[in-house]
Amino acid sequence: MHSRFRGLVAAPFTPFNADRSLNLDVIPAYARFLRDNGVGAAFVCGTTGEGLSLTLDERLRVAERWAACADERLRVIVHVGHTCLEDARTLTAHAAKIGAAAVSALAPMFFKPRSNAELVEWCAAVASAAPSLPFYYYNIPSMTGVSFPVADFLARAAGRIPTLAGVKYTHEDLPDYRACVAFDGGRHDILFGRDELLLEGTAAGALGAVGSTYNYAAPIYLRLLDARTAGRDAEARTLQDTAIKMIAICNGMGVTHLAASKSVMAMLGIDCGPVRLPLIQPDATQLTTLRAKLTDLGFFDFACRLSQP
Repeated sequence: MHSRFRGLVAAPFTPFNADRSLNLDVIPAYARFLRDNGVGAAFVCGTTGEGLSLTLDERLRVAERWAACADERLRVIVHVGHTCLEDARTLTAHAAKIGAAAVSALAPMFFKPRSNAELVEWCAAVASAAPSLPFYYYNIPSMTGVSFPVADFLARAAGRIPTLAGVKYTHEDLPDYRACVAFDGGRHDILFGRDELLLEGTAAGALGAVGSTYNYAAPIYLRLLDARTAGRDAEARTLQDTAIKMIAICNGMGVTHLAASKSVMAMLGIDCGPVRLPLIQPDATQLTTLRAKLTDLGFFDFACRLSQP
């Protein structure tokens, strides 16, 4: 029986050198940083990891290094989505070989499936490259342009994808999310993927969540989850609102949220380097403003801490 993912799953940034080549040497300290701050798993080479900006060989190497750092306290999910089916299958088979806990794939986003039936066929072909590895469909319509009811996907996938364990659900459709949680007696692991709506996600039944800001702000989200579980609803709302303000600061820097967030990691002692084109790195003035606004929010009081090895 597949052990479900609970609590926080960080979507790590892929570390680059200044010239934007891979910097795999950062990953062991990065894994320890996540583990020490209460993160239970890492979803690697996804959107936050700029997975589709990496070559196939780079993705294999990143996944392998993360898998080497995994243990029972920090399991690794490898994102294997691709526009090329055979490359996606290569990534899937490799994830099984290196001991990943699971794989996940988003829908192809150039030639797109036109229906859930076509999407199921694609996912089945990807998942079958690792017949014993749990598979999660990665629903992220904002990036793929593929937006079908996921509860219907689960119904169509029944019996077609034997390894289907659940969904990484990065979308705001809470009624559909609730339907996924309830589908077939709750047999699937439906991971919530919108950090700014985590509180609403828990109300809709989320028990595990994947997000980019869990890389650097896990403590405030763990407090939110504790407050929610204990029925301290006002406290949970205040914590969520603080997280929303943090996200808004990163969104307001004149670069993508991903580029701003990746820069935050260096402020906390885990330097993941720049982003790759077409994303643009924040300049010195933007970085100064980012630090000042996060300081005013009290971010450095609740952010992840770097412990000594």
